[in-house]
Amino acid sequence: MIRFLVDLDGVWMVQKCIESHNHELARCEDQHLLRTYRNISDEKLYVLKSMTEAGIRTVDAFTYLTDDVRCTENIGFSKRDAYNYIQKEKRAKIENGNINFLIELFKD
Repeated sequence: MIRFLVDLDGVWMVQKCIESHNHELARCEDQHLLRTYRNISDEKLYVLKSMTEAGIRTVDAFTYLTDDVRCTENIGFSKRDAYNYIQKEKRAKIENGNINFLIELFKD
């Protein structure tokens, strides 16, 4: 574990270093699980949004996208990220006062 400190002049200094607090770096095949490696491209956001608005379940839209790139590791985001994005879109529609959307959501 290492912690850096940057002073006002932009000089980096080691503030704290604990060698016993250490672990292996993530393997290449596991990097897609790390938050810093996950992001949903605009194209994939569009596909997710379009498919779910057409009545396709989020899990099926995610599966379609993973099939398109041949595996989950290459998609760039997790299934949970897809669900979070779709829920955020639904909340935004409700918060913007679209009452008809809310009624349809309750019907679903």
